[in-house]
Amino acid sequence: MDLIEQYQSFISWQCRLRKLAMREKAGRPSAGMSAGIHALAGGDEQARINFLINRRDPADRTSEFRHIIRKTHDPSQWIKNGLRILAELHYHETDQFVDELSALFSDDSAISYALLKAGQCKLRFAEGSIEHVFAFDVSSLDRDDALFQATYWHNHLFNPALPGKVRVLAFRPRLTETDPV
Repeated sequence: MDLIEQYQSFISWQCRLRKLAMREKAGRPSAGMSAGIHALAGGDEQARINFLINRRDPADRTSEFRHIIRKTHDPSQWIKNGLRILAELHYHETDQFVDELSALFSDDSAISYALLKAGQCKLRFAEGSIEHVFAFDVSSLDRDDALFQATYWHNHLFNPALPGKVRVLAFRPRLTETDPV
């Protein structure tokens, strides 16, 4: 199986994990939804972070999440309505997801600065007997980027105390032989 097929298998696995988390665990991330961060050269895990897998066109879902949050000040309603959308619709079509992962950090996060400075990392996702490890290029997203907005509003559904100033990093997998590792 080549890297692209491996990554497609990874996305399918992530969709299964996330549907299960939305339906049976009130959206709480399972172990496989987070990744250990390693330098490309290897070594010990430097941190563990939850990641989002992202839909090809996130604007509609982002609008739904924003509407849910602005409609009421009750975070329990945010979670209830957000879980309904995520469990019923969001993760069902695995071919609708792009390669790029994203993660939200506080604006002053030391790990986000370290990741940006390195510009690359290796992520190890594992749960049960399944493990996926890929090399990624890391970049910061502008606030008006659709992926930044999707990541922010998705995270805000589950965290009403999200700080006003955040940083969203994008993680693009290195899936071809020409990608330097």
